[in-house]
Amino acid sequence: MKFKKSKILAAASVLTLSALLAACGGEDEQQTTTKDGKTIVTWWGWAPQPEAGKAVVDAFNKSQDKYSVEFKRYSEDYEKQLQVAMLSGKGPDIIGLKEPMIQQYKDRVVPVDSYMDKAAGDGWKDKFVELGIEQTTLDGTQYAVPIGFTGQAYLMYNKTMLDKYGVTPPKNYKETVDAVKKIKASGDKVIPLMLGAKDAWIDIDVYNVLSHQVAPGYIQKVLSGEAKWTDDEMVKTAQVWQDLFEDKVFQEGALGLATYNDGMNQFFDKKAAMWVIGSWEAHSMTTAEKKDKWKIDDELGFAPLPNLVGGTEQPIIASIDMALGVNKESKQQEGAAEFIAFMSQGEGQEVYMGEFEMAPGIKDVTIDSDSAFTSEGEKKSYKMLNDTLAEAVASRGIRDTKLNDILGKELQNIATGQDPKEALQRVQDTADKSAK
Repeated sequence: MKFKKSKILAAASVLTLSALLAACGGEDEQQTTTKDGKTIVTWWGWAPQPEAGKAVVDAFNKSQDKYSVEFKRYSEDYEKQLQVAMLSGKGPDIIGLKEPMIQQYKDRVVPVDSYMDKAAGDGWKDKFVELGIEQTTLDGTQYAVPIGFTGQAYLMYNKTMLDKYGVTPPKNYKETVDAVKKIKASGDKVIPLMLGAKDAWIDIDVYNVLSHQVAPGYIQKVLSGEAKWTDDEMVKTAQVWQDLFEDKVFQEGALGLATYNDGMNQFFDKKAAMWVIGSWEAHSMTTAEKKDKWKIDDELGFAPLPNLVGGTEQPIIASIDMALGVNKESKQQEGAAEFIAFMSQGEGQEVYMGEFEMAPGIKDVTIDSDSAFTSEGEKKSYKMLNDTLAEAVASRGIRDTKLNDILGKELQNIATGQDPKEALQRVQDTADKSAK
């Protein structure tokens, strides 16, 4: 019976994949030129937000007469949609890549040096923040062009609410616990510190940051295979992580709530005073977005995650949140390269960074934040985000997807009370298998 069931499941899986591929292949052939004769270049990604994507695409399309970029944003299941499209030969000309995806797609994209010299001119690489080049390069070959950075972990806070409770953004464990107690003591039904721990990605980010508080840089040795997940430094970090749940520093039921949309809605509905989130939410501080989207007048702000292990340093980890690659199967590689050069250098960077979703991927970009943030506190928060990202201690990403998945799962197990060392042993077992 087990054999028959396995065969049925396997057949079902094949049929499901076949249906997906057929759906892609069955679509009408895409139009290749616009009405005014421009060659259409397609770009897919999970980011940027629609408004930001439109702004940069419009700027590029107006800048020249040969190409017209069309952006398709997938708010959910981007990686699955991309994988299916690439398997069917229907992938986009320009592929949006997160850092961990570069390993997966390195054989499906054109090496960067082969087109950026022509599209961007001599010295293009020198303009980039070094961390971006490092994170888009594997074994000496660069496969994608870094566009912008995001970092973790930060507290986004409602200053208007904190002022009401007599609280300032905490910098250490004692201040964090005191802030939580003060807000709870008010009697208001407000979550003091919101974490969407249902999402493994944010759990991994916070654990990563905590590890740099416990033993700066040690997790990098673990990821490179020089040290183990079961070493005292990593177990102590896991214990700190567990204590934050047991001590109710994070809200009750944190493991059942997602960052988006649970945490976001709680924060912007003023049902949470502080929210653990990344630098990409800077755009939510802009006066226009607060007024038009969130309908609030409160002053918002950002602060680095407090040092929760007894020290004073508040380290930040950062990664290229979006990189762009040229599809090897694209018939519009030249147009794709022209857009990537525009997006990553000069005018395109200024337009996109003016949407305040990411920190710049290149070193010298002029961004007018004064007109976007009318509060002095919000202006200072935005400057702090860019300053701390520029001094990030390490990368956010874990390139081994199996290791990433098991770590996320075990951090959630640890948060429920499971033994930290036993959980990390399972992570180490996965790391050992990957190394063979």
